[in-house]
Amino acid sequence: MSWKAEQHDTEWPFEFHATPFDLNPDSTVLLVVDMQAGDMVKDTGDEYGQKYPQVVEYWNSRIADSVVPCIQQLLGYFREHGMRVVYTRNGAVTPHGQEVTTRLRGRIERGTDNPSIRYRGAPAYEIADEIFPTPDELVVDKLTSSAFLNTMLDHALRNFGITDVVVTGVLTDMCILGTARVASELGYNTLVAEDACSTLTQRAHDEALLMHARVFGRVSTTQDLITELRTHRCGRDHNDS
Repeated sequence: MSWKAEQHDTEWPFEFHATPFDLNPDSTVLLVVDMQAGDMVKDTGDEYGQKYPQVVEYWNSRIADSVVPCIQQLLGYFREHGMRVVYTRNGAVTPHGQEVTTRLRGRIERGTDNPSIRYRGAPAYEIADEIFPTPDELVVDKLTSSAFLNTMLDHALRNFGITDVVVTGVLTDMCILGTARVASELGYNTLVAEDACSTLTQRAHDEALLMHARVFGRVSTTQDLITELRTHRCGRDHNDS
């Protein structure tokens, strides 16, 4: 099923404010944001899981049943066609996390002995095994929500010749939205893959997608964007022949 912003906000004048574009298979990158081992499954038995069981149930189901399979499908297509794939990892560099902002440092300090705390070198910090990068795929480390803030990402994408960015991963209303918005501000055509992203509630997920789709870029399902890429690739190959 397709995702249509107009169906989620029937009052917004999309024809005046939205940013339409077609993906160019020759200059599109798949950006996999913060799909790290420590976040793949939330514990139903810890304090968080006991207080918010509905959030944990939603998260675990969404990651296992939608996000990971959709990212795997996208990885298969991009790799098969020699297209760029870039990953990001989010977290502290050191176990004490004094190099990150006060807001984020507090979370690290509260969970010093928690194996899910993410800092460089910890198992929880690594990309999840199910979608692990190949040796030639770039992995960008970041300390903030946006993958473009104080990282090499923009520099690398421009050297790759990228114009279009497909954003996947977690969390939709945090690092996905932050990354997608900055990508748009930097001039990239930015598409968020709806079923390859997740956050803590469906409402927060939908609101973040609408924030992007109203002005900054596009939202699509995995199957629809693959169909779009395949159509434009076939059209290009037909013209070349």
